Amino acid sequence: MITYPPPEFEQQKSEILQRYKILRGDSAHDAVCLADTISSALRVPVVHAAVYKKYQERYRCSHGLCDYPEEDVEMFFALTHLAQGQFNATDIQTEEYFHAQTCDLNVPEFHALAGIPLTDPHGKRFGTLCIADEQVREFGANELQMLSGFARVVSNDICIRSAAHYAVGDLLKLEKEKCELFELATIDPLTKALNRRSFEKFSNREVARMKREKLNLATLMIDIDHFKAVNDQYGHAVGDQVIAKLVSVITKCVRQEDLVGRLGGEEFAVVLVDANASQAEIVGNRIRNTIKQFEFPGGSGPFSIACSIGVSEPTPYDEDIQDSLQRADEALYEAKKTGRDKVVVNHRAPSAPNTPIEQPTEQRITLR
Repeated sequence: MITYPPPEFEQQKSEILQRYKILRGDSAHDAVCLADTISSALRVPVVHAAVYKKYQERYRCSHGLCDYPEEDVEMFFALTHLAQGQFNATDIQTEEYFHAQTCDLNVPEFHALAGIPLTDPHGKRFGTLCIADEQVREFGANELQMLSGFARVVSNDICIRSAAHYAVGDLLKLEKEKCELFELATIDPLTKALNRRSFEKFSNREVARMKREKLNLATLMIDIDHFKAVNDQYGHAVGDQVIAKLVSVITKCVRQEDLVGRLGGEEFAVVLVDANASQAEIVGNRIRNTIKQFEFPGGSGPFSIACSIGVSEPTPYDEDIQDSLQRADEALYEAKKTGRDKVVVNHRAPSAPNTPIEQPTEQRITLR
């Protein structure tokens, strides 16, 4: 169902990210419980899922390295990606190339190091699950088999969260497109007021609510005085500035729940929720007096504008907002005819529709 006011994308985005916080957030998912489990099961002091750089922002699985710089840790374990498959080094200090590349890094002085590639279901590698010990030791076949099983668990976890990351990203993209389409369908691009069709739709909803809940409702029709002269003398670009400024003034003079629509050209309509004609007249004069205070740039010097306003109230006998708009338009015409730059209230209320007189039913007396 279409709602008003139109959905704001930033608000929708915040709600989506909150709803799917477990899948996507501002910080990477920390699978510390998984790393702790691997450490306990294999009796190793250090566990680290070394993933490629684009995954580091979304996933962390590490144990025993919190006291060391993250950048140095990632640089150290990135060298394990050079291994084509599973590896099991009893003492990496004897590996000249590895030692030369890591001697300046602020990490523990590891000796034993083993790792299993992390891959997606298609075999594409995106990291290495590593276990390390500061003691010289050889990891047995059972330990490597367990490490291989844990690598599948970590791989699946990363794949699921990566898929969720992109899914939520797609959801945000769709939500943004929906908000943009909603705006295109309902909002006047120049003034950001409701366009004629959406204004009538939302206003008819308020008329129905007025009848149902027996509330007050008021309608204003607003037209810029001598606007054609503005376009003719200063150009349509300046005329657009005038129109946009008027809507800005109207918006500041009404409440968020009220409806502001551009019906065409320099003609605007306002529906004041839970307000009567007297209150609408006050709002109308506030709009009229405020817009006169602004000056617009013109070729021969700054100029100001005025507007005429008609006011009416929808009644329970109105079929829709058009009836009240028609009466407000009549009041607007009266304001134009009697000098402009004023608010005129149409107090004429339609009479109740004629109802057919019910004919008395013929009574038959049965003799007994």
